[in-house]
Amino acid sequence: MPASPRRTAQVQKPTFIFKGTIKKLQSATMKEVPVTPRTAVVTVDQIIEAPPDLAGYDGQDITVQLSGRQRVNVGDEMIFHTTGWMYGESIAVQSLSQEAVKSSHAAVLSASVDPIERSAQREKREHFDAADLVVSGKVVAVRLPADTSKRAKGVSALASTQARIGPISEHDPKWREAVIQVDDVHKGSHKKKQVVLRFPASNDVMWYGAPKFHPGQQGFFMLRKPKAEKPKVKRSRKLRGKGAVTEAAVAEPKAGTTEAYTALHTADFQPYGEPSGVRTIIESQSTKPKTS
Repeated sequence: MPASPRRTAQVQKPTFIFKGTIKKLQSATMKEVPVTPRTAVVTVDQIIEAPPDLAGYDGQDITVQLSGRQRVNVGDEMIFHTTGWMYGESIAVQSLSQEAVKSSHAAVLSASVDPIERSAQREKREHFDAADLVVSGKVVAVRLPADTSKRAKGVSALASTQARIGPISEHDPKWREAVIQVDDVHKGSHKKKQVVLRFPASNDVMWYGAPKFHPGQQGFFMLRKPKAEKPKVKRSRKLRGKGAVTEAAVAEPKAGTTEAYTALHTADFQPYGEPSGVRTIIESQSTKPKTS
C-alpha cells in the first residue's frame, strides 16, 4: 500500500529536486498510482538534486503528486521539491512543495554541479549543522564500553534462561567505543587531546548504515551527544532471581564517567581523501568575515 502523500510530506525532507513542465493533469505514468485531482504527469527538464537511483530521469515523464492547493496548468514550468513514492515502469514522487520558475532560480539552474554531488553536499551540511562537535583526527583504539563489560557477567549468568525465552534484544547494537586522537576542532568546544565515539558494531538491518570504526581511520567526525533519556521498551521480560535484568537494561549501554559521543549516519564521517563535503564547509566558514 503506498504511503500517504500528506503524511510523508510532514516527516520527510526533499531528496529529488528538479525543474519540470506540467504535461497532463489528473493523470499518471503508471497504472498503480491512485489518480486524484492533484496527480500530474510532469516532464523532468533539469535535475537539481537527486540520489543516485533518481539521477537518470532527466528528460523523462514522471508522476508527481502535487502538494497544497496551488492552482497549476498544463505547460507551467516549476521547481519541484519531492521525495520518492512509487517505482515501476516509471516513477511517482510526492511533492513537498512546488513553485513557478523565477529569475531567482537562475543561479542554481545555470550552475554546472552534479545533482548527486549537490544532494550529498546538502546532506553533509545538515549533519554538520546538527552536530554538537566536529573534529578532524585519527582513530587510535577501539574498545568495549566499560559499562557493557560489567553487565556482561550478569547476562552470561542468565544464558540458560535466555535460551528458553529467546534473545534479550533482537537488534542488539553491540556497542563499541572508538578513541579519536584530535588534530583540530572545527565546531563546538573540546580541550582534550582525545574524544570517545560510541558506535554500533552490529551489521543488523537497524544498524548496518552506521559507520564502523577501526584503528587507523582518519578524517572528519561529526559527533552528537547522546540524549539522557530512559530507554523506552514496549515489552520487558523480567527474569526472576538474583542478578535479574530486563530487555531495557541491556538495550543500550549508558555513558559512564567517560564523555562519549555518537555518529550514527554515513554522513557523520568523511575520510580525508574524500573531496569537498565537510572540507568545503569548513573552508567556507574560515573565509567568512568575522562580525563583532
